[in-house]
Amino acid sequence: MTSNTILIEKCKWIVTQNRDRKILRNKSIYIEDGRIVEISDKIPVEAEYILNGEGKICMPGLINAHTHTPMSLLRGYADDMALKEWLEKKIWPVERKLKPYHCYIGSLLSCMEMVRTGTTTFMDMYWNPEMIAKAASKIGMRGVIAIGLLDFEDPSLREKMLSEAEKYLVEVKSLSSKIRGALGPHSPYTCSEELLYKCREIAEREKTPLTMHLAETMEEQVEFKEKHGVREVEYLDKIELLTGNLVAVHCVWLTKNEINLMADRKVKVVHCPTSNLKLAVGGVFPLPEFLERNVTIGLGTDGPASNNSLSMFETMKICALIHKHHRWDPSIAPAPLILDLATLGGAAVLNLKIGCIVPGWEADIILLDEKKPNLIPICSKSTLISNLVYSTSGFNVTDVIIGGEMILHEGRFLKVDEEKVYGEVLKTACELLK
Repeated sequence: MTSNTILIEKCKWIVTQNRDRKILRNKSIYIEDGRIVEISDKIPVEAEYILNGEGKICMPGLINAHTHTPMSLLRGYADDMALKEWLEKKIWPVERKLKPYHCYIGSLLSCMEMVRTGTTTFMDMYWNPEMIAKAASKIGMRGVIAIGLLDFEDPSLREKMLSEAEKYLVEVKSLSSKIRGALGPHSPYTCSEELLYKCREIAEREKTPLTMHLAETMEEQVEFKEKHGVREVEYLDKIELLTGNLVAVHCVWLTKNEINLMADRKVKVVHCPTSNLKLAVGGVFPLPEFLERNVTIGLGTDGPASNNSLSMFETMKICALIHKHHRWDPSIAPAPLILDLATLGGAAVLNLKIGCIVPGWEADIILLDEKKPNLIPICSKSTLISNLVYSTSGFNVTDVIIGGEMILHEGRFLKVDEEKVYGEVLKTACELLK
């Protein structure tokens, strides 16, 4: 038996997400040293883990391209409020009380929820990012974890945050090969021009991505133009932050000119349909327009305080539904497109070689139990993809492999004690919010 090897035998369905979007039947997959080595009818090898693929759907792990994992501690704490009121009266005040351990235990819970619902990679933006990275490493997830930054034009706060960011980007490099650091200036309206300039400078020097909330509400855009004379996208272009290194999140209040400008500058975007609906931001992500301009698009859940779920299967379904409804066109967001956004799209946003099942690529793979009432019947390849987008839930996930490592096996976490984590989260959250 060879260590660091996994053999998945005779999967009923393999959704490869390769260039041709090929779906294979009754094939085996051999994984060694973190990568997919072979896909064929029969692979006569011994392996550390041998998984029975009968009655299983094998597909790439889903990619959550925007979330705030520590906020699982705040799930249900501040619901049914407008974004501005939600932030200023509820979220920011309690966040001032957060300690590093809060961010660790909240992130640990969020990582467990993501793995249990089929997500293998996530991009985060929050405070105490080293604690988020520690939690992701504990579970075994892949993550691009950005340190949150804002200054409200306060020079002393700016210097403090920049110092912490520089330190974090050095420290995170030694943590895990699955974890990358990033910078997360919160938004154009919470960050001074000086802070944004400095973020761009650090990102270029450290070759690390930038991620930012952008154009999330109409009020935000109106107030920003009143203050700066231009809308947010034009402003970011003016200070040379609108580049292919920027991952812009939400983007629901944009003009056609702004969309074209973002496309011209190769900005990557992340659509968070569930939190946009829950916070009632009014606008809808311009999916057809971005697609027409070949903009790189990923999907995100947003944080568990504004969603309140971290299930990417749920996000896929809501993504498809919101665009059909908004455009009065049931064909506008077909299931294969939505699955692409949650796999290949997220991989492209994060610039990672994941999101498909192809020899030589990173082995980020999930197995789903087809023999559950919500996935029956699957009679063809088209009904398979349809069911993945419209019917599947964490209820179906049985096994999760990340970077060739077994993280969840037969519904059981291999690296953490579930009950212990749940008890600690409940105790910590109740103490924080009382």
